[in-house]
Formats: sequence, C-alpha cells, structure tokens
Amino acid sequence: MPPKRPPELPEQIAATLADQGWCVTDDFLPPLLVCQLRQEAQQLWQAGGFRRAGVGRGVELRVRDAVRTDRVAWLDPSALSAAQRLYWTQLEQLRLAVNQMLFLGLYELEAHLAVYPPGTYFRKHLDQFRGLGARTLSCVLYLNDDWLEQDGGALRIYTGPEAPECSVAVLPKGGRLVSFFSARFLHEVEPAQRERFSLTGWFKRRSAQHQ
Repeated sequence: MPPKRPPELPEQIAATLADQGWCVTDDFLPPLLVCQLRQEAQQLWQAGGFRRAGVGRGVELRVRDAVRTDRVAWLDPSALSAAQRLYWTQLEQLRLAVNQMLFLGLYELEAHLAVYPPGTYFRKHLDQFRGLGARTLSCVLYLNDDWLEQDGGALRIYTGPEAPECSVAVLPKGGRLVSFFSARFLHEVEPAQRERFSLTGWFKRRSAQHQ
C-alpha cells in the first residue's frame, strides 16, 4: 500500500509553485520509507553502481570537473524497487495536482539517484539541456540521516532573476522534497562534507512533435 499522506499535500505544493515557482516540503515521505531508499542507495554506491555525472546529453555528454563532480545512477521505471515504486506513486499525485492547477501538461518522470562524496559539488546551472525544453518541474528528495548545517551540501536556489544575489540555501535533510520550475531557477549544490544522497527527478512536458 502507498504511504498515507495528508490529501491536501500535493495541492499545497502546487499552490506554492503557482505563487513563487519553488517549494520546500519537509516529511514528504514517512521516515521508514526514506530510510529504505537511503539504504538502497548506499548499497548501490558500495557495489559500484554509480557513475560520474556528465554535462549535456547524447554525443555532447562530457564529464567536466569544473561544473560537477557528483555520481549518479539512473532509475529504470520498469525495474523499480518496492520503495522506489512508492516514491513514484507519491510523485504521480503531485503531477496530477500540478497539471490540474497550473495546466502544465506534465506527462513523464525521469529520475536518478545521486551521491556527493565529501568535497564534491555542482556549480550554478539550470535543469534543462541546451535547445530542449521538455524538463519542466524539478523534484529533489533528500535521503540523508541527521544532516547538520556544518555538513555543507546545501542546495542554493537563486530566487530573483531581477536580483541575482537573492538566494535561499536548503539543507538536504532526509524526507525533504524541493520542487521548482526547471527553466526558471538557477541553482547549485555547495560542497558536501560527508556523503550526500538524493533522488532527483524531472517531470517533462510533451514536445510539439508528440502532441
């Protein structure tokens, strides 16, 4: 059975996105489920199941240390673990709420696990590939246990296009979901001082040729 969440939660997130374009939601998933997802990620990491993250896609994909030094493991929607399926189900409720309130036409989710070993980072960027606008809503679920401010690794979101210095720093505490419009907000991951795990996904909108 999917974990029970307050029925208003997806609608609250959608309303906040409509208002300011980004939203931080604590306790998006029950602690036990977050723990299961974290243990799966740690086991996969220890088994060598992550690879160096690159920049770009297809033939333009490159590993660029100046931009990012994290590791990722892409999820196959047809081969999810039981815990991952429950997470997928909760994000599906969010997709429906966002589509109903904001008329975005989100239809597909792609996601990967990410690990930031100590000292790693991801410099300021947008969550869209050059020339492609399918990624519309970014959703980052943090899996870390007892994360403290001195552990670093904050997600810094630059919230004011008119004032580039305006930003918020979000600590990657376990169970916290950060959602924001992919093409609107520059953001970065500051260097972490301990292993930092997350489950990052993007809801995509259909391109013109698929409509």
